[in-house]
Amino acid sequence: MSSYLIDGYNLLHALGILGGKVGPRGLQRARNRLLNLLAEAFGAESDRVNVVFDAAGAPPKGVEGSTTHKGIRVEFAIREPTADDFIEGAIAAHKQPKELIVVSSDARLQGAARRRGAKPMACAEFLDHLDELRRPRQARPEQPERGEHRMSQRETERWLREFAGLEDEPELKEALKPFDFEVEKE
Repeated sequence: MSSYLIDGYNLLHALGILGGKVGPRGLQRARNRLLNLLAEAFGAESDRVNVVFDAAGAPPKGVEGSTTHKGIRVEFAIREPTADDFIEGAIAAHKQPKELIVVSSDARLQGAARRRGAKPMACAEFLDHLDELRRPRQARPEQPERGEHRMSQRETERWLREFAGLEDEPELKEALKPFDFEVEKE
């Protein structure tokens, strides 16, 4: 079973929870929101998740560099210059790197994961994965055949709404002029 090593602040930025300057309380609230989201998504399997944050904005002195939050292991890179350094060390030390998913959009960490045989996962991809995990198990559609994707009626309707009227956009008409999409009638 896979375990997750998550670049905490990188994921917070991808979620849009952190934007601009925030004080220590703002960082703590943002971290708690992320950890609660992860705990909800992983449920009883939260112990498979390890989230790493930079030491800047860590809880007050006297608090250890690691703790747990609803089963999730939370690390603060207190003994490393950055969370990235801590994560690289954790990837290198992992006993079963093929079972490790490294969540970060940072190219350096993705490269470190690949070199060890771990799976890198960009934050946007992980957020899609979280959405899937958060769905009730019974509501999940059956898995399509390899190479095949079936959209639900709801997904189809959403995409039709998303692109409704696109064919009338002048820029698109101009861009598609060189192509002839007319179907010949027999």
